[in-house]
Amino acid sequence: MKGFPKTLKTKDDYYNCLAMVAAGELAAADLLAKIESLEKQRYIQCAIVSVAEEKKAVTVYYCDEAAPGMVFVAGGISGTVTAVTHTQTDEAAAAGETGNDRTVLTLSKGIAADNTAIGLEKAAAVAGMTADDITALKGVLKQYE
Repeated sequence: MKGFPKTLKTKDDYYNCLAMVAAGELAAADLLAKIESLEKQRYIQCAIVSVAEEKKAVTVYYCDEAAPGMVFVAGGISGTVTAVTHTQTDEAAAAGETGNDRTVLTLSKGIAADNTAIGLEKAAAVAGMTADDITALKGVLKQYE
């Protein structure tokens, strides 16, 4: 990644890199990797323990940040979290633990039973860019691949 800036902290930094790609000074794949990494920073990744039969509820390891109204992404499906319940498993209770160790998320859309993780959106914007800004940047970048 020769010529790549050490840090990318603002929207302008990413657009400057796009100009470098357009000028042939930077590989499009390198910038795309950075953009995808940035995109992942918008989400809290939670490991799925189980998916309910109707596939509109999932149990994850305890996630204090989970709240109704959050946007979720799981296996290409996105929607909103409609309810959150923190629970304690029988195993944790038997071990003498006093706190909750699982979080049950009720979702607006069903997800596939084989999903292993769900992303909960924690920020609408990162580095000053919204999801639409990131999508637009990736769209422009495609012409240089």
